[in-house]
Parts: sequence; structure tokens; C-alpha cells
Amino acid sequence: MTNLHLLQAATVCYTLSVLAYLTQLMLHKSWLQRAALLLVSSGFLLQSSCLAWRWHLAGFLPVTNLFSTLFFFSWALAACYLYFELRYRIGASGLFVMFLNLLLLSVALRRDAAIPPLVAALDTPFFSLHIAFSFLGYALFAMAFSLGGLYLIQRFMPNRHLPDLSLLRKLNEEAIFLGFALFTLCLVIGAVWAYWAWGYYFSWNIKGIWSFLVWLFYAGMCHAKFIRRWQGTGYALLSIAGFGVVLFTYLGIGLLLDSNHPLE
Repeated sequence: MTNLHLLQAATVCYTLSVLAYLTQLMLHKSWLQRAALLLVSSGFLLQSSCLAWRWHLAGFLPVTNLFSTLFFFSWALAACYLYFELRYRIGASGLFVMFLNLLLLSVALRRDAAIPPLVAALDTPFFSLHIAFSFLGYALFAMAFSLGGLYLIQRFMPNRHLPDLSLLRKLNEEAIFLGFALFTLCLVIGAVWAYWAWGYYFSWNIKGIWSFLVWLFYAGMCHAKFIRRWQGTGYALLSIAGFGVVLFTYLGIGLLLDSNHPLE
């Protein structure tokens, strides 16, 4: 119960941060922006404490079922948001990111929080590295999705209290590049782990195929930023479409199809 109380407290902080960002957009008070950042930081620290507690109880990185993957996805997204906020001061843009974060947590809190035992094939250092790089990559793609949506809003309904289009474009491209780099590490470590455990680097299972398609899509996006017709609005639309591919690879396959990465 202790770790669930921590998670519930983190959810309250994230909810209040969304309300603070929303109010800041309407009232344009700088103290609301600072309060929202403090709430996000507090929520992240509480969620990190919850993650550390569960890791200590399990003896391994507890990302083995739907609750724990949604939880870790949310944690990684909050970490990515704080990186961009502290580096670029994106302010009320956090409304969109933290709302997505709340959606992840709201689904997670309805699931069983028990930590299943780790099967023998997963009990290696490769497991933690593969999972960590995977969900950090997913979180950055989610960040790019939020920034892409924000770019389109700012493009067609400008708001002087949101970042300008040039900054949003830069942030979107950076999120895509960092996410692609981390997801590449995820695939490389996954391939080494598969060879160590089963004697082959790649198998034609549906999860492996769609993970490669995600990698291929974002590799194309890293190239598309240099092509004029894909810059700006086109890139924002690709960011939104790409996250749809990510969600299908993560949730669609795990919940709807038979794969070696089931979610329960």
C-alpha cells in the first residue's frame, strides 16, 4: 500500500500541475507557471520514490505487466518533460504533456499493481537496459506527439503565451532524434539479449517486426527534417502519426495479439 499511496500523491501533484498550467494560459500569471513546475517536480520525485520502492521489493526493474509498464511510461514522460522545461522553459506547453501523463496514470491505477515474478529468460542485466531505453524512447516520441499537436495549434490559432513556431519545431526535432537514439539502443540490446538467451539476434515475431517498423519510421523522420516539404506542419503531422504506430506496437500487440511481449 505504501507505494500506491506514493503514486496516488504523485497523481494529485500532476493533476494540480495541469490545472495550474491551464489557469496560467487564461490569467497569464508567471507565479502559476512556477507553481506548476514545482508540482510536476514534486510528482516526479514521489513517482521516483515509488519506482525505487517497487524495484527494491522486486529485486529487478518492475516492468512486467500492464500496470508497471504504464507506470514506467508515465515516469519516463515526466522525466523527459522536466528535461525540456528546465532546458528551454517551455512553460504552459506542459499542459499538453502532463495531460497525456495523467491519462497513462489513470489507466494504470485501475490495473493490478502486484509485481509478477520474473521468468528465468528475463533475469539478466539486459532486461533492465532494454526496458529502460525502450520506454525512454517511447516517452520522447510521446513528447514529440505533444509538441507536434502544440505546433499545429500555434500554427492555426496563435497564442503569445505559448512557445513560437521556430522553438516548437526545434524541440520536436530534438525529441525525435533523442527518442530514435534511445530506441536504437533498445533494439541493439534486445538483439544481444535474444542471442544470449535463445541463440539468435532476431526472430520474425510480430512484436519484433513492429518494433523494427517503429525504428524505420523514426529513422525516416530524422531524415525528413532536412527536406523542405516535410518541415514545420508536415513534421508535426508525422510526429502525431508516429506516436500512433508506437501505441499500437506497445498496447495493441501486447493486449490484442499473441506475442512474446504480452501485457496483462
